[in-house]
Amino acid sequence: MHAEPGARLIGLVAVAKSFAAKGRAPTVVFRPTTISLPTDRRLAILGGKSEGKTVLLQLLAQTEKPDAGRVVAPLALSPVVNSDRIFHRDLSGFENIRFYARRFGVDERLLMRAMDAIYPLAPVLERRVGSLTMRERRGMEAALAAAFAYDCYLLDDLEILPPELAQRTLATVTRRGAGVIFATDRARLARQFADCAVVIQDQTLHPFARIEEATRFYERG
Repeated sequence: MHAEPGARLIGLVAVAKSFAAKGRAPTVVFRPTTISLPTDRRLAILGGKSEGKTVLLQLLAQTEKPDAGRVVAPLALSPVVNSDRIFHRDLSGFENIRFYARRFGVDERLLMRAMDAIYPLAPVLERRVGSLTMRERRGMEAALAAAFAYDCYLLDDLEILPPELAQRTLATVTRRGAGVIFATDRARLARQFADCAVVIQDQTLHPFARIEEATRFYERG
């Protein structure tokens, strides 16, 4: 993907990834890949079900290790929103927020206020996170990530977020001048929210500087 002068980039250098399957050959997710991705734009990761979109985000966040190669990310990336790994399921929403307030040294009331501006917390604060619906958990994750300043935000399965929440989250981080990398299997959402994309097909990453070219390629595949 062509990068504008001064663009902030994250790089995969000869990265390969597969998962072992008992009694079967390993499932290859990505063949050896070298690619640079912009982190100061709205980048969509387009791919079908089980094509490796979540794995790519986890590799970028370095919560998943490649089998070979390395990830070069000289900037601050958010946790992967929609990973179900951010909040402790046995604690309430309030207890989880208090944990993060202490971890990052911020006032818990200010953190709750910032989150509530993106996602209404009243229905979920006192409830155990494990009892929440998927959309409620994802809403809290998006609000927590957006409450902190990162260079780039990582969002999985954008279609799970209610449209108004996706709009507020993306608007909030864009006002900071931050980038967003989000995964989706829907070309419509990529056209709506992204200005460039990488398409996953046949264990290969295909970068596109223009979203229209990416969606045409994806829909042909």
